[in-house]
Amino acid sequence: MAVSRRTFFKGAVFIAAAAAAGTALTSCSESDQPTPRGADAEPRPLPIPPLYEGTLDGDVRRFELTAQEGEAEIVPGTMTKTWGFNGPFLGPTLYMRRGEKIEMTVNNEVPEPTVVHWHGVHLPATADGGPALMFDTGESWSPSWTVDQPAATCWYHPHPHEKSAYHAYRGLAGGLIIDDDTTAISGLPNDYGVDDIPVILTNANFTEDGQLDEENGWVGDTMIINGITKPRFEATTRRLRLRVLNGNVLRFHHLSLGVPFKIVATDQGFLESPVEVDGVLLSPGERVEIVVDLEPGKDLTLRSDGLPNLDGLPDKETADMFGARDEFDLLEIAAPADDAPASPALSEELVALDVPSSASVEREFTLNGMEINGKTMDMARVDFVVDHDGPEIWHVTNENDDMLHNFHIHNARFAVKEVENGEVEFTSGWHDTIDVPPKSTVTLLVEIGYYPDPTLAYMYHCHMLNHEDHGMMGQFVVVEPGQEPDLALPNGHEH
Repeated sequence: MAVSRRTFFKGAVFIAAAAAAGTALTSCSESDQPTPRGADAEPRPLPIPPLYEGTLDGDVRRFELTAQEGEAEIVPGTMTKTWGFNGPFLGPTLYMRRGEKIEMTVNNEVPEPTVVHWHGVHLPATADGGPALMFDTGESWSPSWTVDQPAATCWYHPHPHEKSAYHAYRGLAGGLIIDDDTTAISGLPNDYGVDDIPVILTNANFTEDGQLDEENGWVGDTMIINGITKPRFEATTRRLRLRVLNGNVLRFHHLSLGVPFKIVATDQGFLESPVEVDGVLLSPGERVEIVVDLEPGKDLTLRSDGLPNLDGLPDKETADMFGARDEFDLLEIAAPADDAPASPALSEELVALDVPSSASVEREFTLNGMEINGKTMDMARVDFVVDHDGPEIWHVTNENDDMLHNFHIHNARFAVKEVENGEVEFTSGWHDTIDVPPKSTVTLLVEIGYYPDPTLAYMYHCHMLNHEDHGMMGQFVVVEPGQEPDLALPNGHEH
């Protein structure tokens, strides 16, 4: 069963994702790859998104986020028009603990309707941030929920109908840390911004005047890390914990550090024990927590080093459309000083995982082109109903042989039971987003948060956001046994 891809080990194959049909892509092979913007500049200090702990009143934690327009110096010397939360570009890292009630206020000050999805968080549909909950410019949305899941690195991003890719590309995204009592693990770095570092990966192409290219930027040639190009982190400790988020619209990354490192957690929390690897692949929307030991005098570089074996794509021409051969330096990590204290041993026991061995309900999903099960997204259609509290088995098949997809489920976590016709290895644990190799079937044991509400749906979709916007999404409703769905639809949508 699974949590995190084990590209991890040499020879494993992971499949990246394609852009939507009809959308221009720009990506280059290793032989003709252009110099990314800002590559010739001096490194800049890695920005650390502020840790936003909200206002705590007893067990109630309150946050306020404002989606706003701004300008950011993504590339040195150039001001680019951007969007962000509580700032010009990207957003703060939200911190919350298991058992707390969250009261969130989101203000919309961008010139289009939007909504915020709390990716990886288990919560009622009224708070999930699906497209039916979009709200207009000048309005506010105030979802609330109780945190009821293990510690994990999640994130938040926009989910407006048919516009998710554009809003995320402009900069509406941020990290979200869920904490609990299990995180006091011996040897695990936990000082945010010092040895516990968020690494948010996005990319873009730019127009001649330095603005975001929204026609040809989904697989951009300029890598952006925590909002800037060519960052450098000056380590002061001999061990780092990197919370890496692939926040790209379409680009996959195969990540390496030039030395072995340990994976301690993925999308939905900790593994049972650390897994030592040489590299890891992240598809859009996925997260991984990496622990790496540093030596004085030996700098490291986090690299995106091209997808192994073209990730199963049929030829180099197709692979180059998806950036599968692209290589980039992402983040320089400067070694600590000689007198940096030694790190204690990292515990070999992280958390106990209780993964059910079976389920009574099975479902099948086929991904083909921009459709799931032969249909594109319809906000008035309920694709299926969940009327029970318990695990399910989902068989997800990519019917394309040269089209690449991944798969995300809202308000859920899943373990990988089997992969047919795909050379993919996994460690045991929990996911909420996964690659689906061409012509393969991935069998998932899915646990869905049980918050019955017949009036609002949860989404499942390809998390290449441009695929989602082109219709590669469906929706399900969680109800009490025997209850029928009764969707409440936003203006402009009818049953």
